[in-house]
Amino acid sequence: MPRTVFTTTLALAVLALQPAAGLEVPPTGSHISTGLSDEPLYAVSTRLDRIGRIVAPVYINGKGPFLFMLDTGANRTVLSDVAVQRLGLTMEDGTISVQGVNGRGLAPTVTIERLNAGELKFANVELPVLAGPVLDRIDGILGMDGLVDKKVTADFVRDRITIVESRGRRAPFNRIVVHGTLISGQLMMIEGRVGRVPVKAIIDTGGAHTLGNPALQRALAAQRNRGDITLTTSVVDANDRLKYGELSASPTISLGDATIRNTVITYGDFDIFRVWGLAEEPALLIGMDVLGTLAEFAIDYRRRELQLLTRGS
Repeated sequence: MPRTVFTTTLALAVLALQPAAGLEVPPTGSHISTGLSDEPLYAVSTRLDRIGRIVAPVYINGKGPFLFMLDTGANRTVLSDVAVQRLGLTMEDGTISVQGVNGRGLAPTVTIERLNAGELKFANVELPVLAGPVLDRIDGILGMDGLVDKKVTADFVRDRITIVESRGRRAPFNRIVVHGTLISGQLMMIEGRVGRVPVKAIIDTGGAHTLGNPALQRALAAQRNRGDITLTTSVVDANDRLKYGELSASPTISLGDATIRNTVITYGDFDIFRVWGLAEEPALLIGMDVLGTLAEFAIDYRRRELQLLTRGS
């Protein structure tokens, strides 16, 4: 059976970025310029005029830092074709299957000796190589492989991302804790609600916008007395595949005791819901348009939980 990589990274606007505190920096090694601004942000919060994202400094074969977008909806780490050229790596003979939001494609691979991002470390690992708009001005996608028993925290107030070994401790008292399950390896799925409709929600930092499946759209329509205004929009995935969807205002989204208001959902028959067995029941990919409105969120993989800090807490 062919190997398959899942990645939910979608095309989004490029933002200025800068090195973050809280990540381990390996000693020595050649620096490779990213060509970005000298005053960036790593944990970029969502505002009315932009969708935030999370980018981590990554060192490859002792060189870097390279900028990798954190994608909690991806089961494997991916390298960009530009980073491959900068590192002087040679493509392998084979290919690997890459499952994006809209479909599946084949990607070449390279083998790297080591990769470090905080306490996340790889040695002699084969990575798929992708190109296209989702990798514009970043060097790769940091997926969930290797995050067993890790804790990933994005602090949008201090502009910081940390990747550390989970100590298995309870969250601080002022965090909202939502327990979840892992699917497809390390992808966090939690129970939530959109309005009065129960949903299965995947936490997806690689997506600029929150995506809903047709089952959720139908369930919400059945509970309303009037039709909502919808707009047609397009979604481009990591395989550079485009699919159209319908964008409409969302009822309140509830994740445990956290509520998110005044957001929108892009509905469509996206392939990834079928791949994950979520096509027949209401389901969401919670993107950065929602996650970026928080003060902080963390995924503790040892405890199988999402820890949220709302603004003003």
